[in-house]
Amino acid sequence: MNTYKSIFLFTFLSFFIGKINGQDKAELLNYPKEWRFEKINFPLDFAKDITWEGFEELRFSPGMFDVKSATYFTYYFAIQIQNKVEISEKEIKDMLEKYYRGLCKAVNAKDKFTINYNDITATIKKTDSCSLTADIVFFDSFTNGKKLNLAMMMEIQKNNESLLLITSVTPKQNIKELETLHKNNIKNNLLKR
Repeated sequence: MNTYKSIFLFTFLSFFIGKINGQDKAELLNYPKEWRFEKINFPLDFAKDITWEGFEELRFSPGMFDVKSATYFTYYFAIQIQNKVEISEKEIKDMLEKYYRGLCKAVNAKDKFTINYNDITATIKKTDSCSLTADIVFFDSFTNGKKLNLAMMMEIQKNNESLLLITSVTPKQNIKELETLHKNNIKNNLLKR
């Protein structure tokens, strides 16, 4: 009887672990493998006023939260928005401001740093029909609470039922590297879909 219990327990645990691992499997951002991966479903806990359906995937550089690293606050994110086939610059600007304000508030929930969340802003510039750049004024509530100007490049891919926003982010002082980062992101994630 112990053998049957062991087999049942092993089978159950294998199935359960497989289900858990499957939930975190990358659908959009498979590159770079060595960057830490996260997947979050909408609505986001920290930005519930973004009412989209879908999910977000992120890949964080190894130096993401190390202010001395050359890859400090450098990451990719992709958002799959279900049941939406058009998006305006205003909608993207609003989403980015809600997203970064909510993220900053959530991380700084114990008010470790004094931050005016209304100072977190986004400026958007369309570069062609499916690409844009953005500048984000953010405060790094993860490490030191200091103002951090982020530069962003985003591609918008449409299909019949959804939108995909694939984005590369780095501090503005690393803007020369952003174009290369984004080309790698597009080449290794968007074009291989």
